[in-house]
Amino acid sequence: MKTIVLLAAGLTFSAAAMAQQPSGVIEYEVNSKLEAGQFRMVMRGADGSVTSSNTPPPDMPNLITTTQTFTFAGGLGRLEMENGGNMIRRMTLGAPGGGGEAAFAATAVAAGGPGPQMSDRSSSLRLPVSNATYIDLINKRFLSVLTERKDSAVTGVWYSEEPYKPAAEIKTSGKTKTIAGYRCHRATANVGEESFVIWYTTDIPMLFSPVNGVWPPEGVVLALESSKRSYTAKKVELKPVADAPQLPGDAQKLTAQELKDKQRSIMQAFHNEQLKRIQDTE
Repeated sequence: MKTIVLLAAGLTFSAAAMAQQPSGVIEYEVNSKLEAGQFRMVMRGADGSVTSSNTPPPDMPNLITTTQTFTFAGGLGRLEMENGGNMIRRMTLGAPGGGGEAAFAATAVAAGGPGPQMSDRSSSLRLPVSNATYIDLINKRFLSVLTERKDSAVTGVWYSEEPYKPAAEIKTSGKTKTIAGYRCHRATANVGEESFVIWYTTDIPMLFSPVNGVWPPEGVVLALESSKRSYTAKKVELKPVADAPQLPGDAQKLTAQELKDKQRSIMQAFHNEQLKRIQDTE
């Protein structure tokens, strides 16, 4: 009970601050480069042998495309990836010599993108975890939420906090273009070894970027692109939001590392379960 009280207090805004915040929905198309360490493949060969690897087959595409929705109201926003940002598929790969069946799971990339050639036996499986990110637009915090489900029932919710990362050095230009009906200004920024091209609009009265640390001088980022990922707003609607963002009241607070360890533990148990099912399949 004490944790919930502190959490509620941390998200209490003044009426004046909340009244000044816009509300609405932005839908981004997200393209993410699939890299090693972001997936696990468990494969049963034609001879019945079972192997596990994080190396994709040659015909696996290295780009995943999905939708990310940003809902905002009352100074709080919620970023949600399609399928909770996770993907798992069971498929039969059409490899020479008979191939084999594989269960493929991507746990750190956008879901819904194209996969390898699949037979009619392929099917989608549901992962036991989903991820959502809440943004405290007034107090400038990112809140990462992990939800565990079993048979569609929620069995645990955890979250960690991260303050806004310092903005990268932005170089603006006089170039403009229209994205989703809004006039946007072009800028560039370097974050570590990643270089971004940014398009932002000042016609929406709040500061927001889908990538922490890649902040515009003002306004909202409607598109950004680097060699690893891209975000492009396909629809922007400023309107009252019926399902206003609200951090789950029963979420338990963890450190960022504890949250990563929690997800890793849940997924490892799930992978082991899938491996056993494949081994037991005749």
